[in-house]
Amino acid sequence: MPRGFYLFSRSKGVLYCLLSGLFFGLIGYFGITVIHEHISVYTMLFWRFMVAGLFIALIMLWQRDGLKLTRRDFLTILSHGIFFYGACSILYFIAANYIGSGLAMVVFFTYPALVMLINKLVYQLPFNLIYCISLLIIFSGMVFLVQGGQFHFNPIGLILSILSALLYAFYILASKKSRVSPLPSTLVLCLGCMVISLITALLDRSFTWPASWSVWANILGIGILCTALPILLLLNGLKLISSTQASILSVLEPVFVVIFGILLLGEQVSLMQMMGVSIILLGSLLSLLNERHS
Repeated sequence: MPRGFYLFSRSKGVLYCLLSGLFFGLIGYFGITVIHEHISVYTMLFWRFMVAGLFIALIMLWQRDGLKLTRRDFLTILSHGIFFYGACSILYFIAANYIGSGLAMVVFFTYPALVMLINKLVYQLPFNLIYCISLLIIFSGMVFLVQGGQFHFNPIGLILSILSALLYAFYILASKKSRVSPLPSTLVLCLGCMVISLITALLDRSFTWPASWSVWANILGIGILCTALPILLLLNGLKLISSTQASILSVLEPVFVVIFGILLLGEQVSLMQMMGVSIILLGSLLSLLNERHS
């Protein structure tokens, strides 16, 4: 592959992953509004993935692009939605109830290191020094970012948070290896996430219908801007850059959450948190120095 074409493709992949994190960062704005309307987390997840799936289906109808999936591909991606992406989202929120959202977030965002470790153990890919340094910097930035949050050390919560990170790492790796194009892949993934979210909401006896237009508007925002578009962009990015670099860049998601919290919700940010944001940005930018194929 000519070097110029490789750099162009890599730049597109980086841009897709950055935009994925940017759109996902809006979830704090829309999600807080929905939860304040007494919609449970599991119910919100169900409506989130349902709206995202319908949005992708409408795009496919407009493009006259059928599902065109083999039965094996359909069941594989459906299982990714149920057991990887969907289960990871649910476990994260359960873990946050045990150990606090700050610590749960720090543990969850160790998944880029898990991606790199699995690549080493399963695919015999060598550890990349730049990526290792980048991850150490990012992890220290995450610790600064969540300073002042409520932490509760609980072994169950810690295990659930680690499991959530591991499942998301599996999702990243499985998506990298997938031969299915992003649109049908996102649609079936959302279907799988809907299934597990609905089951969890029913078991929790917390399933409800949104009662007002304002709630529906925020659910549309979560489903389209914070779910469908980020997943599509991430899947497109994974076709152009390595799974390790894509996962490192996606760690910018909490940075965008903080930025949108300031701009849209008027949240106050401490000096420690601003240091955390700066350190995470530094670590993510450092990963861009690597130009080797992974």
